[in-house]
Parts: sequence; C-alpha cells; structure tokens
Amino acid sequence: MNLTADLALDGRRLRTLTPDDAPLLVEATASETGSALWGPHPAGPYSLAQAQGALRDWDPVGERQVSYGVVDDGRLLAALGLMMDEEQGVELAYWVRPEHRRRGIALRAVRVLTEWAHRDVGVPRLWLEIDPDNVGSQRLASRAGYRLEKRLHRHCRSWVRDDPEDDVWHDCLIWDHIAPSSTGS
Repeated sequence: MNLTADLALDGRRLRTLTPDDAPLLVEATASETGSALWGPHPAGPYSLAQAQGALRDWDPVGERQVSYGVVDDGRLLAALGLMMDEEQGVELAYWVRPEHRRRGIALRAVRVLTEWAHRDVGVPRLWLEIDPDNVGSQRLASRAGYRLEKRLHRHCRSWVRDDPEDDVWHDCLIWDHIAPSSTGS
C-alpha cells in the first residue's frame, strides 16, 4: 500500500511529510499553546529534535501511520495524519496552525485526503475521534461528509500525565466516512 501523496489543494500542496520537513514543523508550532499535532508530547512548540522524531515516527514506509502537510509558499499551514487500525480502517487526525484556523483549510484538506484514501489507497472506512466538547470539529466532520457513528465512554486520553493509569480519560465521538463503492451506490 503506497501512502505517499502529493495532492493539489486550492493552489497549495497537501503532501506527505518526511523528517526533512522538521524545520517546517518547528516554525508552524512556534505559537501553539495547546498540544501541537496529536499524541502525548510536546504540548506547545516543537524543538527541531522533537519534530524530527515525530516525523520519523510518522513514516509511510511502515504503513501504520503517515503524516501529511498543507504547504503553501514554504510554510506548513496544517498537518493531517492517517493511522491504520486493526480492522483495516484508518483514523484521520488534523491540526491547523493557530493563526490559520477557521479559514476552511482543515475542511478542504480532510475532504481531499478522504477522497484520495478511498480512491487511490482503497481504504473502505475512515474515522475521526472527536471530543464531545469540540463543536467546531464536529461541524467540520459533518461538512466533510462524515457521519456520527457512536460515543465511546472514557476512550480518549488527555495526556496530562505520563502514566496512563494516572491520566485523565474523556469520552470520544467516532465519526466515520465509508467509501462510496462500499455502500452499494
């Protein structure tokens, strides 16, 4: 399965990120005050070493998780990730740099990456995990053609503590998108 992409997105590029893109990630997260991208660390800006490590972990060669970036004029505006699950479904995650939020970048990127994953990679089902309090992300999911599937009680980790036993867990809403050919239409 080839998870490398370089797609057009409104005059920008949505492409696979590699460890060579670490300086873009450092610059993009410089003003981030929350969790930068997804996962446990760091909360806030990435150092060059952290960015290189994160992008090595999100390597398309391993075919388990891949990171993509919306790049415009040498700047990373947003990042998306695809993570394979055990049932051959794929979780999609997204992040937009603070000063570019609420401009439709994530919506367009989620739509393009979803369509590409269905059409070119053959992924039958993509899904999003959304905090029930994140109304904006739920609206994005709906506008991108995802449907609310279910609520999972205390499923998502908050990553405020290193030890999962001592961490805070919260409910997650699962939104999914099924490939058109998988629905019989």
